[in-house]
Amino acid sequence: MSNNLVKKDMIRDSIVSTEQIKDILDNIPCIFSRVETVLEDKPLKVINEKKLKKIESRIKEQNEKMYNFGRQDSQTTRKLMTLQMLNTADSTYRILRQILAQIERKQSAISENYIRLKKDYTKIVELQYQIKNETANIQRNKLEANLQAKITSLTNSFVYLEAALKEVGFLQDCYEQIKKNKNIPDDWDELDFEQSEIEAHIRNAFRNGIRDFLCNGRLGMGTCEYLEQFGISPIEASFHISKYITDCNQAMAKFEVSQNYSLLPDYDNFHDFLNKMAGLYRHAYKKACRRIGLDDDLISRDFVLMSSRNKEQHNLLEADNEKDN
Repeated sequence: MSNNLVKKDMIRDSIVSTEQIKDILDNIPCIFSRVETVLEDKPLKVINEKKLKKIESRIKEQNEKMYNFGRQDSQTTRKLMTLQMLNTADSTYRILRQILAQIERKQSAISENYIRLKKDYTKIVELQYQIKNETANIQRNKLEANLQAKITSLTNSFVYLEAALKEVGFLQDCYEQIKKNKNIPDDWDELDFEQSEIEAHIRNAFRNGIRDFLCNGRLGMGTCEYLEQFGISPIEASFHISKYITDCNQAMAKFEVSQNYSLLPDYDNFHDFLNKMAGLYRHAYKKACRRIGLDDDLISRDFVLMSSRNKEQHNLLEADNEKDN
């Protein structure tokens, strides 16, 4: 067999192999991309125009509320604390802030994704135009490969776009439910949030104290410091916590005898105790302020965002103070 014949056979075989490879490459996108699904059906499966409008109608308020949280920590936290012992469950406004932060992150991701999709779509139109006017086969194949990559990327992105939109809608539902069930006004603001901080921290400090007692039989060093930061003596706190746990143990003993479930120191009973402590020590922080050299009012009202409702109350208070002076 001559060398020329061998070369011809190799060339012929390579052409066959190339065609086989082309068939495989032509079929793979149909398996691993969502192009066909998107083109034949709706790109979004759950989110429709009605649901998009629902998200849109509620996003304005939540965007505005983000101005309440330009800083990472509240003024109360910055003035009285160095430890980051923040528990959202003790403050409705903290829960709302957390929800808004998650909405903000999702919204940013959606915006970035939307811009990228617009760019991809523009590139697809551009590639389609170039392919239409390209005469060289090799260059045309390159353009078609780029087009296929862009279309695959674009269509696959709709799944993640819809997931983000669903997450925003879910978080918005949570936001609305909490406002409704906790009687939070639509015009709540940064001042409302700041004013809820003291009692939220007291609840959290006593919660930590109960955990310390249950685990170690005494207050931990961190909890002692936390209590002192809000003007509460660890000795006082130890007395209340120890008595509460003793009362709970006695109630449990009575329950074992009577099987009367109303005697159980349940979850609500636990939070009743925390609320009682928050009410009892809500002014104790003033002692800590005096030791530090701060005014009793932790909130610098000139530097918080206030709604018309709170501005009006603030102006009336200032007018009364001027009369007294």
